[in-house]
Amino acid sequence: MQTLEYNKQTHKITLCNYTEDEFLESEIDITDNITTLVLEKLYDDYNMDEGDELLITKKKSLKGHTKIKL
Repeated sequence: MQTLEYNKQTHKITLCNYTEDEFLESEIDITDNITTLVLEKLYDDYNMDEGDELLITKKKSLKGHTKIKL
């Protein structure tokens, strides 16, 4: 079985493989890959150029939703 996991303590996103009896078989850190994909998507969606600044803020009043300001 394969899972995608986020560890809040280490701030890492990992792709984990488990055996049939649910023991961790392998763990690959894909944090940098995911960060790159997310940033590329944001740059494409908001027509940003290299050097543009992106500010992401979260307000508690949004109750679980993250608001992105450009």
